[in-house]
Amino acid sequence: MNPDFAKSVKSSIIYILVIVSISLLSIPESITNNIKVTVASPLAPVQKIISHTSGFLKNRFKRLVSVASNAQKNEEMEKEVFLLKNKIVKQQNVINVYKQRLEVVSEFRENNHNNEKPIIADIIGYDVSNFRKSVIIDVGTKQGASVDDIVVFGNALVGRISAIGRSSGRVVLITDPASNVPSRFLQSRIQGIVQGSANGTCIMKYVPRQTEINESDKVISSGIGGAFPKSLYIGDVIEVKQKNAKLFKDIKIKPRVVISKIEHVLVIKKRRVENIP
Repeated sequence: MNPDFAKSVKSSIIYILVIVSISLLSIPESITNNIKVTVASPLAPVQKIISHTSGFLKNRFKRLVSVASNAQKNEEMEKEVFLLKNKIVKQQNVINVYKQRLEVVSEFRENNHNNEKPIIADIIGYDVSNFRKSVIIDVGTKQGASVDDIVVFGNALVGRISAIGRSSGRVVLITDPASNVPSRFLQSRIQGIVQGSANGTCIMKYVPRQTEINESDKVISSGIGGAFPKSLYIGDVIEVKQKNAKLFKDIKIKPRVVISKIEHVLVIKKRRVENIP
């Protein structure tokens, strides 16, 4: 017998057995069990293989669908967690902003027993010059501010408004070389002028050489001249130099407020001094 022919016959028989096996799997219950057993017995191994293969494929498909579904759920959950974390950070920032504002106002109220109502302002810009020291705040004439109004942080002096717009203003800091604040030492009450030095510190000028000054002495505004309210905390003495040829001491002051570490300030309306007849 031709080998190719025998192989072809064998393949045909296998195909027929597979088809018959599949057909027998769907025989209705109305056909007697005897007929099923008689006809299907020789084909039982083939049916078993097909049945197992079909079940295996179904289980694998279900498992793949389940894995895909779980992966999609995990991705959606990760997105939700990401958004929730963002919301939490945003809410924490809002809480911190209001907390800092409350602390600034509370400190001002504790040290000022008058009926002044300061204007709360946010710092929205910085002067990048190496010589000029100023910041921009989000308060202007619309909010009731004007040129020469005083800017503080709690009870510490920050500077004064030098230019004003409708919704913003420029504040010259006490560290600006053009800033001059009449001041005095808290303990000795000796007076002088605190001037900015453009390097983040201030210099107290016109303090007589015979005056005894200790490092860490505190400096406050004196109120002389009416440009600044009195008793605002300016800073602390960090260095005292005495040169024989000079009539005055060189006193370096560290400002109480580090402007880069704060976000909010208070604007105090300047008191207008009436002329005395």
